[in-house]
Amino acid sequence: MNQSATLAVVGGDIRQAYLAGLLCADGHTVRTFALERHPIEGCAAVSDLRSCFTDVQAVILPLPVQHGNAQLNAPLSNIPYPLFDVLDTIPAGTVTLAGSVPFGVHARAVQNDLRLIDYLARDELAIRNAVPTCEGALQLAMEQTAHTIQHSRCLVIGYGRIGALLAQKLHALDAQVTVSARSPRDFARIETQGMQVLDTRQLSGHLAKFDIIFNTVPAPVLGTAELAGLAHSCLIIDLASMPGGISPEAKLPSGCRILHALSLPGKVAPLTAAHAIHDTICNILHEEGIL
Repeated sequence: MNQSATLAVVGGDIRQAYLAGLLCADGHTVRTFALERHPIEGCAAVSDLRSCFTDVQAVILPLPVQHGNAQLNAPLSNIPYPLFDVLDTIPAGTVTLAGSVPFGVHARAVQNDLRLIDYLARDELAIRNAVPTCEGALQLAMEQTAHTIQHSRCLVIGYGRIGALLAQKLHALDAQVTVSARSPRDFARIETQGMQVLDTRQLSGHLAKFDIIFNTVPAPVLGTAELAGLAHSCLIIDLASMPGGISPEAKLPSGCRILHALSLPGKVAPLTAAHAIHDTICNILHEEGIL
């Protein structure tokens, strides 16, 4: 297998710029596109898509790959680019990596004979991303409330990777932590760690006592009935990917606030997030026989 490769890094936020630098430091030839607001030493900034993709072994698109309905996610670019125009320019058969890929983008890649791999779906990235996500959630809670985390009555909805780690960190800060889950196994784990338990399917009527609610479930678990009993000053921090945990038709009681906190790793710890993406992408490229 090759020890180095020619790679195209396209679009994205500061994480993608750091990623390009890390790949260049590994000894790869790295071309960048739609990152002109953050030039990366050692990487060749290319202004033409076809030139960028010529003779590359892999194309690395951003996380998330899409902005709005149809644009490449490229906040560091001076020009917007339709995402399908980018996909249509990648040569057929090219290994293409992207994060948080919608169904329509997958379908277009299949149509174009691209091997599109969603690196956000990889366990190693999800596990590493949990740390900056939780730290960012704690930062928001500290900034957006007038009281300490210590002794705050906190509910964490969901006991997946992020929910479990966030509950652990809140508990370590001496918050009064309740965690909602669905399985008896998770109930047992939560209780043995000294925290209270709720059933995610039966939240209605049980939320009045909480100062802060963190949602990690990417499904509408909080509707009007669940929100009706919230305390006047309750803060909800929704960490879940879209559509999030709040039902679209839900009515929020007066005085309560919702913060939709998406892509926290890229906002609070972009270099750490870039290292996590780098390691995941290198694993994929090894599996694909490119490295």
